[in-house]
Amino acid sequence: MENAAHWNNREAIVTLIKRLVKVPSISGTEQENVMANELISVLKEIPFFQKNPYLVFEKNLAGDPLNRKAVAALLRGKKGNSDKTVILLSHFDVVGVEDYGYLKNDAFDVDRYTEKLKAAILPQHIEEELQSGNWLFARGIMDMKAGLAVHIALLSEYGKDRDFEGNILLLSTPDEERYSEGMFAAVECLSELKQQHGLDYVLGICSEPSFASYPGDQSKYIYLGSVGKLLPLIFCNGKETHVGEPLEGINASWMAAVFTANMELSERFIEHIGEERNPPPTCLKLTDLKEQYSVQTPTHAYALYNVLTIRQTPAEVIEKLTVIAEESSAAIFSKMNKMYSHSKEELIDVIKPKVYTYSTLYKLGKERFGKGFETSLREMEAKVVTDYPLATVELAKKISSYFQDLAPFYLIMIAPPYYPHVSLQKDGGRDERIVAIAKRIIKEARVKHKEVLKLKQFFTGLSDVSYCRLLDAHQVIPSLVDEMPLYGKNYKLPLKEIQALDIPTINLGPYGKDAHKRTERLELDFSTEKLPELLKFALHSALNQS
Repeated sequence: MENAAHWNNREAIVTLIKRLVKVPSISGTEQENVMANELISVLKEIPFFQKNPYLVFEKNLAGDPLNRKAVAALLRGKKGNSDKTVILLSHFDVVGVEDYGYLKNDAFDVDRYTEKLKAAILPQHIEEELQSGNWLFARGIMDMKAGLAVHIALLSEYGKDRDFEGNILLLSTPDEERYSEGMFAAVECLSELKQQHGLDYVLGICSEPSFASYPGDQSKYIYLGSVGKLLPLIFCNGKETHVGEPLEGINASWMAAVFTANMELSERFIEHIGEERNPPPTCLKLTDLKEQYSVQTPTHAYALYNVLTIRQTPAEVIEKLTVIAEESSAAIFSKMNKMYSHSKEELIDVIKPKVYTYSTLYKLGKERFGKGFETSLREMEAKVVTDYPLATVELAKKISSYFQDLAPFYLIMIAPPYYPHVSLQKDGGRDERIVAIAKRIIKEARVKHKEVLKLKQFFTGLSDVSYCRLLDAHQVIPSLVDEMPLYGKNYKLPLKEIQALDIPTINLGPYGKDAHKRTERLELDFSTEKLPELLKFALHSALNQS
């Protein structure tokens, strides 16, 4: 590790990247603890932290069955008495490796996996990068062990003589690839360190890699914010019938399918900020809940949707979901009417699905069934769970069981996780000064390193920076209270603490391709030579800005 303490040393940084990648820290597994301990070991190999081990911190995730923890390390400059603090933010978990097929056992060995790919059949452009020697392949190497490695190298460089004013705080979290609960612990850690050490958080720098803005995009970016995320769950309560009498009921699977056809890539959710826009919604899960084969139509089904936001509030998203559910109901009603008109049998009442939000149905339940209804739902909401969407489905089944007389109906809910959208504001002060720093970084990259960096308002890959500030708390919190039944109970999202921290962020990270794919890879020239210098420039600018 001694070599890794020498800043801007490509060989040392690559060695550190390989060391970090080697730990298979798949999100939601015990290996995240192994990774946290490895990170602590790496930090304590840096001479400054050998002498000051009390400045390396661990923060356990509250109530976590795996006892995972976030890791932080504080480096204080020797010049002056400034409390200005720049946070270097990363995550150390990765997604799984089932997509690696027969090579999955090699997915965390950078050299071995890169070498074995040379015998694989790959698209020509990937084959050319593989043969160039300037790219390394492995799970997590791009997202985001490389960013973490550069942060550690940066910390070790500044720790040599600490000849700077202010503080640098490295912060790395588990669970980012699932529910970002590692960042919830980090928020608590940031609040505690701010109070205990008198820190003034002037900037958070995340080093997630650049994400392609369109297929084939090879640009490198600085991001001034990150998209938000909502996870709407559309529960379909059908009216069961025998398959020989399909007009006597409404198939829940059909309800889910019609909704999905109307919702997938819906332009209704697209927002534009200048030339940027958020990705359209897409379905993450579509299934019925019928457990065994029979000739009865499915009674329950659901669709789980990913909705990314840059300005929309949860209330606005709920309103749009309601419109799509109403449109889906109308389409079902129209087709049923048409089928009835072709029937020689006597017409019966055509069933048109109703549409409810969780808060509407909950209010109706209180009116109909009183305290017993509330108690029953509250007990379910408070149960310890590890799968938030599945727990939300169980709540949907429970509340729907009280209203079979209203079937068929769509029930609109929000499942965890929730990511606030964040961006730098035109505030005439701190945020605009950070925008100015970002523009200077772009100039530095062009003039000194012959690299073209582009400025974007929003990182679209989802990031823990979403939990560094909350821009519209008065609009967000009431909607989550009403429509996300697990919020504040099992899912303890610390929005008020996040609002109090209010840390502006940018994202400047390594360059790679194919995050979450078996061809995930890292480009070395920029990522291990130029990026470290640009991050040093960003740190110096932030700590010395008046």
